[in-house]
Amino acid sequence: MNQNIAYLLSLLKKELWKRKTLAILLYVFFSVLFLTAAWFWPRVYTSTAIVLVDEQNILRPLMQGTAVTTDVTDRSKMANQIIFGQRAMQKVIQTDTWAGEGADKLTAKEFESLSDHIRSSTRVSDAGKNLIQIEFKSSDATTAYETAKQMTRIFIDESLQTKQQESRSAYEFIDNQVAVYHQKLKDAETAIKEFRSKHIDATPGAKANANVRLVELKRELETVELNISTEESTLIARKKQLAGESGAASRASLDKERQLNTRIAGLETQLDNLRLNYKDTYPDIIQLKGQIDSLKQQISDEIEQRSRAAKLGIKEVPTGSIARDLKSQMLAAEANISTLKSRGEQLLRLIEKERSTLDMINSVEAEVSELTRDYEVNQTVYQDLLGQRENARISMNIDINNQGMTLKIQEPASLPVTPKGVRFSHIIIAGLFLSFLIPIGVVYGLALLDQKVRNESIFADKYKLPVLGAVYSAVTMEERKSNYLKAGVIFIVVTMVWSTYGYAVFIRLQG
Repeated sequence: MNQNIAYLLSLLKKELWKRKTLAILLYVFFSVLFLTAAWFWPRVYTSTAIVLVDEQNILRPLMQGTAVTTDVTDRSKMANQIIFGQRAMQKVIQTDTWAGEGADKLTAKEFESLSDHIRSSTRVSDAGKNLIQIEFKSSDATTAYETAKQMTRIFIDESLQTKQQESRSAYEFIDNQVAVYHQKLKDAETAIKEFRSKHIDATPGAKANANVRLVELKRELETVELNISTEESTLIARKKQLAGESGAASRASLDKERQLNTRIAGLETQLDNLRLNYKDTYPDIIQLKGQIDSLKQQISDEIEQRSRAAKLGIKEVPTGSIARDLKSQMLAAEANISTLKSRGEQLLRLIEKERSTLDMINSVEAEVSELTRDYEVNQTVYQDLLGQRENARISMNIDINNQGMTLKIQEPASLPVTPKGVRFSHIIIAGLFLSFLIPIGVVYGLALLDQKVRNESIFADKYKLPVLGAVYSAVTMEERKSNYLKAGVIFIVVTMVWSTYGYAVFIRLQG
């Protein structure tokens, strides 16, 4: 390993001396190149400001459930949107640091170009928990400082204005919705009033009255039908008596049946009255049902007895005054039957009318229920919006008075003294070393390309041939003196280059 290094160093020494002119030219060229680059390399000054995002708002616990304090979330993204926005760029360009009063004279293309330059020189990032860092880079320290300070102020002002605008917009939106739902509420009230005015008969108690009236009519109709049945039975019995088919016993049976029917009608009236207030399991209702069933059974027994008497074929034809009485009773029964049938038809018409009234009332109630439901929904939403509007009003007042401010400058921008990034000293140091290394690298590359045999070990290693000896060129006295002279020239050139570098550093330090 040491032999290879020694061989490499020896090879580089020989090749550098052999190509000394090329090496010295490359050295001078790259030295001047790095010096020129260092001299004209722009100095970049960076001014940084840090904004604290204070999430612990003192008003938050005090106004919990009453007002919504604005949360500051994802401020890094918001800061980019605010600072790089058109309005922020216009404010920055209008400052004396940039265009000043001449900003209005800039063309759209010039304004956009200047805005792009400012954006490319600005960096907004997270500097830690709840910290936003704003950096601006410029070749002028004052420009960097003033621009960073201006952007910090714009960010805070725009954030506060955004919060205020959000609160105001929220309040205005909710207030507008309150007005909308208030009008809906009034319209619903008006619709209910107008609908009820058109259907005065459909009052809240009209349905109950109609039901009671319908029950009464049905009960009266049942009574009429029962009376018709009784009168028809009486008429049939009188006809049979007049024909001699029924005797005195039959007349007594018919009178008894009529009395029983009258009692049944009275009991049924009592039963209907009780059913209006009680269920069928009520003791009095059960007792009345039992009495009615017992009376109906007695009527059935009377009818059966008359039927058995008729089957015996006993005829007793009445004469004289009895026949006249029977005919008179038959005419009275026919008259009563006709009257009762007319009354029954009238009752049927009244019942149908009451049913129509109930149908109308049900339709009205369904419509009123729908209108009332809409009214209640609007009223619920309206009440909720009233509460939300008051919360939004408090939130808006908090933001207007900056009591809910969550941004403050943690570290203000400062005037940078030392430029950052690649500086003059970095390029000078790189030039001093690279101007030596580049010529060495070039010479070494050329040596590898020409494929000449420069050492006897190559024969032994590569071709496996024995080496008897090696012959080197001899240096004469004149050549030795020439080599000393050339070495002196090289030393002078290197000294001049280093002196030039030193002078450039001195001038730069002097400002």
